[in-house]
Amino acid sequence: GDRPAALAELMGIIANGGARRPTQRVGALHFGRDTPYETRLEPLNAGVEQVLPTEVATTVRRALVQVVQDGTARRLKDSLVDADGRVIEIGGKTGTGDHRYGHTGLGGRAGSERKISRSATFVFMIGDRYFGTIMAYVSEPYAARYRFTSSLPTQLLKSLGPQLLPVLQRRG
Repeated sequence: GDRPAALAELMGIIANGGARRPTQRVGALHFGRDTPYETRLEPLNAGVEQVLPTEVATTVRRALVQVVQDGTARRLKDSLVDADGRVIEIGGKTGTGDHRYGHTGLGGRAGSERKISRSATFVFMIGDRYFGTIMAYVSEPYAARYRFTSSLPTQLLKSLGPQLLPVLQRRG
């Protein structure tokens, strides 16, 4: 599906050469230390699963980088530069949705229509380690008031660039 988490997972698969790596949002949880109720939750050692041929992932990755280089996300082109002056590669896919409900009247005439929601999404990968989804969403009754496009989440990522650089440059 096109849920934000599913889109981010797809970007991770593409960034990893077609391999799905285990998702790990939280490293471990430790409750009630030194009590009879002490509980420690840790992830299982899940393996890597090759879900796309490497060649397919490489081709899709090139297409996603083109979206930033020459397409609908070009505002991000060359926007992240590391301490050595090298441009950090960004790829992604933009999408805008205007979800409406309407009906057609007699003779094919347009009937009433109402805007259910408005969404704009940018699913992205940065370098070979980071990926995610940024989404703007407005539902009824406010959806009809908004006209934003996928340039909104794309600009947000660009604006966050200076704060992201220290994390993006960290190895390990």
